[in-house]
Amino acid sequence: MAEWREQRRARASIERARRRLLGVDKLHLACGGNLLEGWGNVDLSGDDSVIALDLTLPLPVSDGVIRFVYSEHFIEHLDFDEVRRFLSECFRVMVSGGVIRLSTPDLRKVVDEYLAKRLDEWRDVGWLPATACRLVNEGLRSWGHKFVYDADELRKLLEDVGFVQVTAVAWRESAHPELSGLECRPFHGELVVEACSL
Repeated sequence: MAEWREQRRARASIERARRRLLGVDKLHLACGGNLLEGWGNVDLSGDDSVIALDLTLPLPVSDGVIRFVYSEHFIEHLDFDEVRRFLSECFRVMVSGGVIRLSTPDLRKVVDEYLAKRLDEWRDVGWLPATACRLVNEGLRSWGHKFVYDADELRKLLEDVGFVQVTAVAWRESAHPELSGLECRPFHGELVVEACSL
């Protein structure tokens, strides 16, 4: 009986999200408290302005209707296969020529800080590992991280699901005005990429 109720709640949540996403052409996925005006701000939970949705499930959006997708510090919280499914869903819902922008911790940055034995890069956000070894282990496993990408791995994954023109871009900068100035976290060498749908 409890399982049936949970399935019913999940279906109702998906249907609410589907209705709220009708007519939306920009998705801000895993928005947290950073709500973007004019975007469909989606997260697992939040206040009434957030569209509640489990992003490991298919997006309740028709094929080929979304122009822009943005997500900051989310994909590292999913395992590799979940990210492949998530990006495949993003690709499916995007118009031809649509653009996805992802910001995520960069494995290379963590490794560079480890090799240089610099432990204070993230002091301003309250993370000060005790040793270089702990920096790597905490950077890859803390905060619910499951898989941290480098540029090559993320590019390959985006291309594997169909995206083209995968490009590393500067933090808070984009050739697309809709994608400029979006990152809300302090910059610490994150990997920021944009890619186009066909």
